[in-house]
Amino acid sequence: MAPKRNKFGMSKDEAMTRIKDIEDPMFADHLETYNLAVRGMTDNLKDHEVQRKGVWALALGAITQPRYLIQAEAVEMTIKSMAQWPLDERLQADGCECLRILCSKSEGMRRALAAGGIQSVFNALQQHSEDNRVQQEACGALSRFSQKDTQAVLAKGGYENILHTMDLFANYSWVQMWGCQATTQFSKLDPKRVEGIEGYSKIQATMKAHEVSEGVQVFGREALMTRPVP
Repeated sequence: MAPKRNKFGMSKDEAMTRIKDIEDPMFADHLETYNLAVRGMTDNLKDHEVQRKGVWALALGAITQPRYLIQAEAVEMTIKSMAQWPLDERLQADGCECLRILCSKSEGMRRALAAGGIQSVFNALQQHSEDNRVQQEACGALSRFSQKDTQAVLAKGGYENILHTMDLFANYSWVQMWGCQATTQFSKLDPKRVEGIEGYSKIQATMKAHEVSEGVQVFGREALMTRPVP
């Protein structure tokens, strides 16, 4: 019996196979692998299993092949999937991670901003306020977005969210590093606001608590250098 196909094209079975290919070193180094995976996800947008596995695989592939994923429209696919399945905390966390990684490239950032990536991350934050991984990955994504569209992130209360996440995960150096990076961007735009919510004091405390973390120390110093001189 032929595999069941949905009315849009690629069957679920084929889509799952194409998504699985991303994990295979034999296929992971080819643009067509990601084109087919995204096509399978597009054709099965309303299938929860396909989307959950697909976003996870895209986040995995983004680590080593970000340019291929961007070309394959993985940024847009991730945002569509997050919108379709807002209650799935694992999918939302993987989606935020994928956006954080792909937005390290200028084209990935451009595509994410055009497709509403900032709002997608805020939606995840609000929907899953008690999920540790969503909060961490959303913090990282917002920090990344702040490097390009600081005003948009700040206007939605992004800095307050980042500081809150830093408090929740005070022992996690990577979260603290993201917070330091974001503080630098927000301080350049609105130092009074950063001062008003004790952002600089937070950075000083973070640097003291993470003296052995090179990332925290480097980005913490950069953030404090933007502090206005009294």
